[in-house]
Amino acid sequence: MSDKIIKLGWEEWLSLPDLSLPAIKAKIDTGARTSSLHATQIEPFGPAKRPKVRFVVHPIPGNYDLAVTCSAPLRDRREVTSSNGEAELRYVVETRVEFGDTAWPIEVTLTNRDGMAYHMLLGRMALVERCLVVPGESQQQPTLSYDAYSFKPRSPGRPRPLRIALLTTQPFSQANSAIVEAGEARGHSVEPLPPTDLSIVTGGSAAMLTRSGEALPQYDAVIPRMAVTRYNTALLRQFAALGSYCPNTADGLAAAHDPVRAQQVLMAHHIPISEQTFPAADKANQPDDVLECVVTGRKLTVISRRGGKKVKLERPDRHTLLRAARTFKLSWAQITFRERDEGIEVLGISSRPDVSTALLKTGKNPAVPLIALIEKHARPKRRKG
Repeated sequence: MSDKIIKLGWEEWLSLPDLSLPAIKAKIDTGARTSSLHATQIEPFGPAKRPKVRFVVHPIPGNYDLAVTCSAPLRDRREVTSSNGEAELRYVVETRVEFGDTAWPIEVTLTNRDGMAYHMLLGRMALVERCLVVPGESQQQPTLSYDAYSFKPRSPGRPRPLRIALLTTQPFSQANSAIVEAGEARGHSVEPLPPTDLSIVTGGSAAMLTRSGEALPQYDAVIPRMAVTRYNTALLRQFAALGSYCPNTADGLAAAHDPVRAQQVLMAHHIPISEQTFPAADKANQPDDVLECVVTGRKLTVISRRGGKKVKLERPDRHTLLRAARTFKLSWAQITFRERDEGIEVLGISSRPDVSTALLKTGKNPAVPLIALIEKHARPKRRKG
């Protein structure tokens, strides 16, 4: 940040890039100690050591068709007295405020400013020493426009905290712990949810998921790590219908879970498969030439031979493996295969990569690229209407 004086009037355009709010018209109020942002549907989440808060912002006063879902690390919850003398306990988040090419971190309290002319108030604690406020003037900084909300930003900035559900009945297994750690390392909250505790509510405007009679909060993404049953796949469809990003679809889980159906699907899509007989023979002793890989999105993120030896695949073989995962609409899958002179043959596909085994064999956590994939597809999006 330069030493240039930042001249501000009593009202200014600013942006909050970390919250994906590119244009907000704010009142600059040196009489107010704290800053405030109009927010609704305020909901804390995440682990106690790294709490976060999710909220919805309507950046344009009077326009409630535009809603931006935001999330940020929770810094504090403190009592704030408004200008009319009323005390309110508010959540406090830290984010960056940006005027033109100058930005710095500020603390913002979340409150309902419905009916206010400005949906953000910038108090004196948010003003750095170089700020010069001229009460008789306005809009001394570059003018922005609400048209910015019509376009997706090219650079989303640093990843915002996401709320991710991990559907599992074994939350403390080594594999699931590795997924939670990968998510928390990126600042997200990964919350194990046992499918047996969840109920589906359908019909009318009341479609939802509940746990012990209470409505579940909105999750940005869902990672299925549960047994594949008709009810569990129905749960996954409900999450998807409610707007959660699911790397693996319910239909993909069901198809991959049935080994006979899986082979038939691969064969129908002309993907080379190894000859197998069903009912299958004992798989306890797999031959030495069996290989495993983990597909994440459009990449092979882990490739290993049983025994730990690394393998380099030719481009056509890699394409075959990626196509196999896409055939089942799986964005995170483990594929077993073997090499032949004429190319690879697919043996099987699983919608639940063996994270712990992959860690032992390669030293790489397959959940890390999974979290990156979720960040790409499940960032809180602006919604119109």
